[in-house]
Amino acid sequence: MLAAKDVLRYGIRKTIGSGFGTYIWTDPWIPDTPARPPKGLTLERNPLVCVNTLIDFGSKQWKMDRLRELFPPKEITLILGIKPSRIVSSDGYCWTMTKSGNYTVKSGYEVARSISRPVCDHPSQGPSVTTLKAQAWKLKTTRKLKHFVWQCVTGCLASSQRLFYRHIGRDKGCSRCGAEEESINHLLFECPPARQVWALSNIPSSPALFPSASLYNNFDYLYWRGKEAGADEESLRVFPWIMWYIWKARNRKIFENLSVPPQETLDFATQEEGAWRRANQREDPQTQLVLSTHESSSPEDRPVCFIDGSWLGTETRSGHGWLVFQEGRLLHLGLKGSRRSLSPLHAELDTLIWSMKCLLAIPMTSILIQTDCSDLLAMTCAPEEWPTFSTELKDFTYYRDRFTTFSLKHIPRSGNTSADYLAKCARNRGFCFSHVSSTVPDWLSLEESLIP
Repeated sequence: MLAAKDVLRYGIRKTIGSGFGTYIWTDPWIPDTPARPPKGLTLERNPLVCVNTLIDFGSKQWKMDRLRELFPPKEITLILGIKPSRIVSSDGYCWTMTKSGNYTVKSGYEVARSISRPVCDHPSQGPSVTTLKAQAWKLKTTRKLKHFVWQCVTGCLASSQRLFYRHIGRDKGCSRCGAEEESINHLLFECPPARQVWALSNIPSSPALFPSASLYNNFDYLYWRGKEAGADEESLRVFPWIMWYIWKARNRKIFENLSVPPQETLDFATQEEGAWRRANQREDPQTQLVLSTHESSSPEDRPVCFIDGSWLGTETRSGHGWLVFQEGRLLHLGLKGSRRSLSPLHAELDTLIWSMKCLLAIPMTSILIQTDCSDLLAMTCAPEEWPTFSTELKDFTYYRDRFTTFSLKHIPRSGNTSADYLAKCARNRGFCFSHVSSTVPDWLSLEESLIP
């Protein structure tokens, strides 16, 4: 147990219910990586003060004046992502390395590896390798290129340096420019032909930012920070193909003794990305609010509520949307923009709880709620297996028990386009608001004919 102490400290976080069991300045309750106590504005701290002193139990909200007295703005943003319980409940623990919050041997092993033997391609320390590896599988590209990017991040790409250290090759130098070592970062970003490709692309580059001497900094830039430097999404989405064709050009030089010009490498990458994107384009679900077959039908005389949440890690707001139909007729709808939830799944659960609260206020006490998030069904059926969401699930139980008839059902995404559209519109407004009505708000600019 003592040997695993560092692993537990890295992955464990206190969940806030009432806040009576969590000390503000010593317990790891801030949702960061790893979880930690908050950073304060002053050094004067009472170690016995608990989180409950920061919660207004009348409104079930954080005391903003108190937060501003104690914490800097960045800390307040993280704290506001935690939703205090609407009912009095005890605090608990969750494991941050899994979606459910339950500890698994696999996730514990990954943490132990990252602590004891961090993967390094360069002496300078970069961002979390675990995060960079996970992001590789979220890229909008082919499976082959996702795996290729993952290989680059994890140090599995067969550069001369990597082969030499594995006792496979005899020369660790770069065959293209003569550098002493061909590391993965050198191959993709620092070798003159590769650097020229990046310079010719539409991705902003500068010696201080990109490409840099750290592989992890370069991936961090391409994943996230490039947008801060002025790169648009259209330019950044090509980068997996650019890396792939830099790799292919390097291999052609080694195995065929052919030098591919940097502009030709970039052209290949741009053309392939465009062809893949056109082949995978689908109709944008935000173009209009149209009822699908699932949405236009209701079982018997029972109303059906469609819900969806919208979350992006780069934005400060979450979006929530729901619609109630009965016999093909729209009865009520709701949109809400809120402070960004801790995760996409938190946003989905927040949407479920908010829609239940609104339905009870209408009042509408007999309902079938349909969602395209299968995890919602799993956590509401076995809440003890999802400790990360313990506070929200207690609120769910509280509201569920106030319905005379309540059911939750999973449907495919294609059957939930209207709720998805409302949630995205709410998130895109960029500020906190809520709208509950029997009609579509004017700012959506939708014709009445779109709702039967």
